[in-house]
Amino acid sequence: MPCVGFLSSRRIISRSLSGLVVLSLGIATFATTVGADSLAPAPDDEVMLTTVSVPWPPASTEASESSYPFAKGARYWSVTAGRSRHASIGSVDYTQIHLSHYLLDNLALDYGWMVGYIDAERTSAGMLGGPQVGVRWHVAKGRRWSTYTEGLVGAVVQQYPLTEHSLRFNFDLQPGGGATYRLTEHTLCQGGVRWHHLSNARIRGKAHNFGYDGPMLFLQVMRSF
Repeated sequence: MPCVGFLSSRRIISRSLSGLVVLSLGIATFATTVGADSLAPAPDDEVMLTTVSVPWPPASTEASESSYPFAKGARYWSVTAGRSRHASIGSVDYTQIHLSHYLLDNLALDYGWMVGYIDAERTSAGMLGGPQVGVRWHVAKGRRWSTYTEGLVGAVVQQYPLTEHSLRFNFDLQPGGGATYRLTEHTLCQGGVRWHHLSNARIRGKAHNFGYDGPMLFLQVMRSF
């Protein structure tokens, strides 16, 4: 009888261990299956890709300043101060306020008003002024500079005539040339030499047409708008 009891206990222990092994294997298989399913994407899911655009940085000031200032369509206002001199008649000091429109690259139409003061040696000193129009052509150019030739024509009325026999009305001719230098993106300075001629084209005869001719020096500031 003791032997039978011992054998029965061994059978019970063996069956219990077998059951525990089967249960452990089942739990491990279930955990592996569930973990794999949770990591895999669902077949109907869409994969969304986000594209981030990084803009280019704005152009530098140096690059913007290198744009061509005398291109077709450019516009400027300018203030000019100058002085001309005739050995026996006197001198003319003047100020010009003009607008410039570039009709083509390097070619500008220039127009505005001139006011000045004549320090006449043969008559009384006095004021003069009138409208002007002209053209400017840039013939040689660098990164910040240019040289140009120009011509202005106008009509001026003077407070006093140049001489006792002259008229108070004269035509004003100023052919010449000069150079420009770019200070900033919108501002230029320029200077040069013109030949200053005043005469009335003999509208009252040769006796009343005592002309004025003399070299002129000038400085100018131009500003784009």
